[in-house]
Amino acid sequence: MRKRQSPLGTLIFAVVFFVGGLMAYQHLTKPIAEEAEAAKEWPTTSGVITLSELNKTRNNEGKDMYSATIQYDYSVDGKKYNCSGIRTLDGSTSSKSSVKKTLKKYAKGTSVLVHYDPEFPNTAVLQPGTGFLLGMLLKLPLLFCIIAVLMVVKLFKSLLFGR
Repeated sequence: MRKRQSPLGTLIFAVVFFVGGLMAYQHLTKPIAEEAEAAKEWPTTSGVITLSELNKTRNNEGKDMYSATIQYDYSVDGKKYNCSGIRTLDGSTSSKSSVKKTLKKYAKGTSVLVHYDPEFPNTAVLQPGTGFLLGMLLKLPLLFCIIAVLMVVKLFKSLLFGR
């Protein structure tokens, strides 16, 4: 026989879940997403790829992970800069083929459009915005809020209707 959970315990757990998800979203992922989206409005200048390399590392599970090192030169108001950001958040992947596509797109010597921060011109990206997958990942803490609301709804249903 299953032990019945305390309604107060469930409510406290749901509140903690909700507040945790909301705080994580507000203070961790939302600022990252806002900065990535703000980069879409940054001014642009032309640049040239100076380095395009494949990196291979191993994760904690011993699996090979790949990432691209892309560096590019560009000028703003006559001053030269060198940067390496493709997106606001660059990471590694287990998909070597997707990294090879990136390296092909940003081969050494390729001319590129650089989006630079007008306040800090040494900060730049080649692909502004979050993209679909990263955008969804950055909203993941809101899933905790949804789960918490569903827990409270179920709790009230069971209290009102005895289920």
